[in-house]
Amino acid sequence: MLPRQRYLHHRFHLPAYGILLLAGLIASLVPRQQCAGEPLRSAPAVWTADTSDPALLGPLFCPHSAITCDPIYYGELFTNARGGIATKRATRYQGLLDLLVTTDLEQLPISLPGRFMLLAQNTHGRGLTDDFVGDTQVISNIDSGDNIMQVSEYWWEFALLDENITVRIGKQDLNTEFLVMDLAADFIQSSFGLSPSAGFPSYPDPGMAAVLLAKLTDSVTLKVGFWDALGNGGGWGFSDNDVTLSILEMEYRYALADGELPGTLDLGVGYQSEGDVTPGVSLSSGYGYYIQAEQLLFRETPRQEESVQGLGIFGAYFPRFANGAIPISSIDDALVCGLVYTGLISGRDEDVAGAGYAWAGLNQGGTNEESAIEVFYKAKLTPRLTLQPDLQYISTPSGIYSDSRVVGTRLELRL
Repeated sequence: MLPRQRYLHHRFHLPAYGILLLAGLIASLVPRQQCAGEPLRSAPAVWTADTSDPALLGPLFCPHSAITCDPIYYGELFTNARGGIATKRATRYQGLLDLLVTTDLEQLPISLPGRFMLLAQNTHGRGLTDDFVGDTQVISNIDSGDNIMQVSEYWWEFALLDENITVRIGKQDLNTEFLVMDLAADFIQSSFGLSPSAGFPSYPDPGMAAVLLAKLTDSVTLKVGFWDALGNGGGWGFSDNDVTLSILEMEYRYALADGELPGTLDLGVGYQSEGDVTPGVSLSSGYGYYIQAEQLLFRETPRQEESVQGLGIFGAYFPRFANGAIPISSIDDALVCGLVYTGLISGRDEDVAGAGYAWAGLNQGGTNEESAIEVFYKAKLTPRLTLQPDLQYISTPSGIYSDSRVVGTRLELRL
């Protein structure tokens, strides 16, 4: 397997006390009061704070009305049972700790609108991809390659024109607003979001960016983003070169069956500029497009808009950069599709079951393609705790290894 392309990112890992000091500095700006949770989309998964059952540690980190803290922990144990690079002693544990700090600037004695968000992340342990499976798409969306301790995101967001336009400036993950599908959020295989091998400024290497979200109508949203394409995830999001990535996405939300079955269609285009990334290594410009769709097919309680119980389907196609492969990426064209059912078992209305397929064209030799089939069941045990058994079948990892069978489970704990 070719190593995942990280030679352009010379990480500076912030020490733990640096993250705590930065969070504490923000917290010190306001008088002490109790704070409540707030929903926020964050890589690698979509989750919602449950204010009816407050987090255990959030109020300790951030006991202020203007600031919310949402710590969440992901831990997973996986085994490569067959195929790939090796199966001997092929059981690994890895974990991700997210600390989300959101500051409502309008509650502070300063003349700034909107909010400021900071995401600190720590990963520990090691995944199966590099040593045992050899897959390019990466079997887990919390696999950061090398362990990290960093401020992954920090950005300022404010609204304009009666909140029809949202502006977000700072270091941020492209996959938070672009190339993301809500129905695919619970899959563990990273290609149902953005694989670290895709070469975009996403987890674990977000970059400095400016993003504009414009609500054109009740159904149509225009998204525009400009990134430092090769920013350092462990630093402040800037790179030493002039390579930029521009993305425009049009999102159309609709509903079928007299408004009972919502759906989403996204069309996007991207352009990456040319530049010298390191001495003697130049990067040519490239462009491409993508299309993705989600559709709820069946809703158990159609007259209850807040209910998400039912069956949904999603699919996406990502032809990568039409004028040639990007030199720093191992993946060319890619597609994903899947089915998700929420509340499949009677009495387990918030559990999620899913099955999906991910395929990637490669430029590494061998078969020059790789596919992954994933099946999972995510059980919500308490308002804070979920457990997710997961099975993946990886066909020709990196195009050169024998088919791999991976089995494991993920724990998600809201602290």
